[in-house]
Amino acid sequence: MNIKPCLKPLLLLLTAIPAIAAAEGYPTKPVTLVVAYAPGGMTDILTRRVAADLQTRLGKPFVVENRPGATGQIATEYVARQKPDGYTVLVGATSHVINPALKKLPYDARKDFEPVALFAVSPNFLLVNASMGIKSFADFKAYAQKQASIPYGTAGAGGAPHIVGELLRAQSGLPLLHVSYRGAGPAMTDLVSGQVPVGIAESVTANAYLQSGKIVPLAIASASRQSRYPDVPTLDELGYKNFNLSTWVGAYAPAGTPADILDTLNREIRQAISQPAIQEYIRSTGSEPGSMDRPQYRHFVTEEMDKWQAVISQAGVKDE
Repeated sequence: MNIKPCLKPLLLLLTAIPAIAAAEGYPTKPVTLVVAYAPGGMTDILTRRVAADLQTRLGKPFVVENRPGATGQIATEYVARQKPDGYTVLVGATSHVINPALKKLPYDARKDFEPVALFAVSPNFLLVNASMGIKSFADFKAYAQKQASIPYGTAGAGGAPHIVGELLRAQSGLPLLHVSYRGAGPAMTDLVSGQVPVGIAESVTANAYLQSGKIVPLAIASASRQSRYPDVPTLDELGYKNFNLSTWVGAYAPAGTPADILDTLNREIRQAISQPAIQEYIRSTGSEPGSMDRPQYRHFVTEEMDKWQAVISQAGVKDE
């Protein structure tokens, strides 16, 4: 079809009108936030707090739907197939950038999603059940020398805590044996009850149990010590390398979602996270709130994909 040059700008404007109108009125109906993990873990807890604020300010329901399994893959694949209109948004943790380095996926994590907003960054702790009487990493090493294997629980295979455990096993020679759970909540339940002696979890999930004294933090997988837990050494301090491996939570929309809707989501999520009550809650767990605009978050996601691919190669981690 031949279109006269003078008509081309008009045609482009008419094509853009539906997207502009959608963004200006967004949201006009409930928005579903699909959480890639079971209730009770960091991703779920933060999403529900943010959703409540979004619903209050925007006047439309923000419904949290948990679709756990396969370390976030089930929820991620589901959202990738949804209409790119801003009404189905994925909220996942670090496994979103880890999974591509571990397994063949039915979606392309780089091409099938638009990064929307960062919720929070949380350090990962090496933890033991308090009843073991282990008070330090030195105590733990002495205990490990007498064990054929040491089960450690995490929220699931391929998550950041799992990779932290495997990198520690590779560098230290400790007989760590991974036990995969369907979410951080169940993993912490078994750690506290003594079903597994050791766990690795991010601070949002671990915080309540740390405060109760039911579990003991031995080390932290971050670049520096955390102000909330100043006596807990970093794994780098203990002689291990490349352990700036935090868990973080962020939102993604299907590729093709109009840019104005993505900008609206980013702005509103950042506004929700900036609320004093949410800021105080996030920091009370030893985590840091997110504050990135969309270009910054997109760059962050790309860098994280590259970083975790290198770490997984060094640790020799295989898909379980």
